Amino acid sequence: MCSRLTRNPSRCNDHQAEWQARQDQLRGSASKRGYGSAYRRTAAAVVAKHRAQYGDWCPGWGVAAHASADLTADHVVPKSAGGTDEAANLSTLCRSCNARKHNR
Repeated sequence: MCSRLTRNPSRCNDHQAEWQARQDQLRGSASKRGYGSAYRRTAAAVVAKHRAQYGDWCPGWGVAAHASADLTADHVVPKSAGGTDEAANLSTLCRSCNARKHNR
C-alpha cells in the first residue's frame, strides 16, 4: 500500500495493523457471532471433562494425537453448517488442530 519494503508480502506493519482492525470490526464480537456466556460455560465443561478423562492430550485433526496444554472446544458440526452449541456437538482439540479444521 505504501511501497515500503517489509517481510510481510502484502502490507507494512502500520498498514497491517489498520487492516486487521477493520477486519475485527467487520467480524463483530464473539457474543455477536453467537459465542456468548452460555457457549463459554458449555465449552469449558466439555474441555474439563476431556482433561479429566485424557489429561492434556489432543486427539489430533489431520495429524496424530499429541500432548497439548492449549485445549479448546470444537464444533463437530460447524455453526456455519447448522451445528448447535450443545455439549453433544462439541469435542476437544488443541488450538492448532482447531484452526486447521476451521469449519470442516
